Amino acid sequence: MKKLIASALLAVSAATASAQIQTIDFKSSVRDYFGLGVGITADLTDNIEFSPSASYYFVGSSITNLQAEADFHYKFDVGDEFTVYPLLGAGLNYDNTTDSHSDLNFLMNLGCGLKKDFSSSLAGFVECKYQWIGGHGHDGAYLTAGVKLAL
Repeated sequence: MKKLIASALLAVSAATASAQIQTIDFKSSVRDYFGLGVGITADLTDNIEFSPSASYYFVGSSITNLQAEADFHYKFDVGDEFTVYPLLGAGLNYDNTTDSHSDLNFLMNLGCGLKKDFSSSLAGFVECKYQWIGGHGHDGAYLTAGVKLAL
């Protein structure tokens, strides 16, 4: 199953390799714990974006939590400066404890976001996602906020 998930993520990444990368994204997320992440956003079509990212969560001194996500956004422009979008994505969640117990689980994202352009090279965004993590027990909603720097 893990090989199938990794293969699917690789196929999505390869299919979007020709996409135009628009921004580098820096984000922070709040759930039961705090996380920091980095990613990119690439336009696939006029209305569809691909947004892969990696995040590290500060769960506690005895647990390491990393996530790799690949979200798709369907953009709706609202005026000149705002964009709203529903999002759907998948990824992998990795947990490792100090006693060398580790888990790698599939995850799914469903949510929405809002982006505000401050200039042609800087935008801010917020997203609210519900995340299901298979076999993990930490399913739930969380909030992400960040900035997008145009390339």
